[in-house]
Amino acid sequence: MSKLINYVAVLPFILSVVASCTSVEEKTPQKPDVKVVLPEPFHFHKAIEVKPGLTFDVVSWGRGSELESAFLILRSDSSGMKYRSTSGELEGRINDAWNMDMDSDGNPEIFIESKGVEKGNYLNMYVYEFDDNGTSRELRFPDLTSSTKENYRGKDSLYVKEGILYREFPLYDVKDTAGVKPTGKKILEYSLRGNDFSVSTKTP
Repeated sequence: MSKLINYVAVLPFILSVVASCTSVEEKTPQKPDVKVVLPEPFHFHKAIEVKPGLTFDVVSWGRGSELESAFLILRSDSSGMKYRSTSGELEGRINDAWNMDMDSDGNPEIFIESKGVEKGNYLNMYVYEFDDNGTSRELRFPDLTSSTKENYRGKDSLYVKEGILYREFPLYDVKDTAGVKPTGKKILEYSLRGNDFSVSTKTP
């Protein structure tokens, strides 16, 4: 926990350099338009304003590795003067982060999209829901089925339409381990009810 506090102590400097926010509904998650180089050991920062006075800062950091690092979600409720943090280990590098309320319960869900730097940039998702007091709950993002993994080589794209999250990626022959020639594609549709994700396949 002491290490976490040390990282938090330098965040005012970072936030003075970077300022970016998002309104996610009906918008495809994308990288910030302006490329900003953060000081080591920080790799990523994005400020997500949910409503006036309530902002989530998503930060990642890590020295000496392209594959492993950590993330930190800082919840700032300036109207209620309440400040909370949530952290976790991160596989790969953060590609984007955004807010949704997929289950329409009034509690924001912070989505963190991470992609590895090997194996075709495989996708990893980290999702946390926050209640009015700032308490976080991790929502487990569904894994791909074993049969889909056989034909999966990464190269995912994510987009949001009418409050539904879609994941699209090419499919490859089992023997095509390098992912050179796609044989088709798969589209997965995600919904959230009662803090549990459900996933269905959508016809391309």
